[in-house]
Amino acid sequence: MKLIFTFVITFISFALFAQEQIIVKLENRPCSEGVQPAFEIIVPQATSQEAIDFWKKTATPGGILKKKAKLEKVKDEWQFKNVLISDIQYTPIDVITQVSTFTGHIYVRFFMKNESGFIGGEGSSEELVDQASNFIRNYGVELYRLAVKKELDKEEKSLKSLEKDMKQLEKKGKDFDEKIAEAEQEKSLFSGQEKEKQELLKNSSGVIHELQKDELKNIKNQLKKARKSEAQAKKKLHKNKKEIKEVKHKINVQEQKVKEVHVKLDNIR
Repeated sequence: MKLIFTFVITFISFALFAQEQIIVKLENRPCSEGVQPAFEIIVPQATSQEAIDFWKKTATPGGILKKKAKLEKVKDEWQFKNVLISDIQYTPIDVITQVSTFTGHIYVRFFMKNESGFIGGEGSSEELVDQASNFIRNYGVELYRLAVKKELDKEEKSLKSLEKDMKQLEKKGKDFDEKIAEAEQEKSLFSGQEKEKQELLKNSSGVIHELQKDELKNIKNQLKKARKSEAQAKKKLHKNKKEIKEVKHKINVQEQKVKEVHVKLDNIR
């Protein structure tokens, strides 16, 4: 008997309005017990380790069993012996799990065996097959949500990092503004003193004249430093404004990414 059960998860991509599907198929596949019926799903974004870790939690949730079944790895399979999954049936079953990794998605297969044989094989009731399919479908949906939540966390961290960079750049910009203001004040002060000394020099002579020449030289040096400080601060401020513009653009792009992932997550059903 070959059955295909299709379950659709629809989400609206913020940019492309694309659709993703989680499909549960019942196919005959090879396993350690020969070619048997397997419930198979493709889960986007998830990793094989995430699939196995989440399968442990899904198949044996806390508080339901007094003694949890142990998941054992045998070659390329993960095997549960006598695990009670009440959403499928009220007596324990054996489950063989296989995970294959591809770019951007994984294949996960489940071979479920009860006292009558493999679920989905000859003699399996339609109700039991539906219950198993629904259970695997829900597992796939939640695994997909888990993967997208990790994607969201990553994108939000990137956004926070950019926002932190922006705050630091804005702080530096204020510091440069203050340095420019201070340099302009000093420049104005020394410019005024320079003019005064030059006038005094015209009407002085002897020792006083020499002293005023030294003072004028010192004032000119201070004026030169003020002008240099102003020029350097303005140059740094110009670079700072350019960097702020670039980071603002990155923030806008990153905010868009975060929105897209939020939409994708919110529309996983």
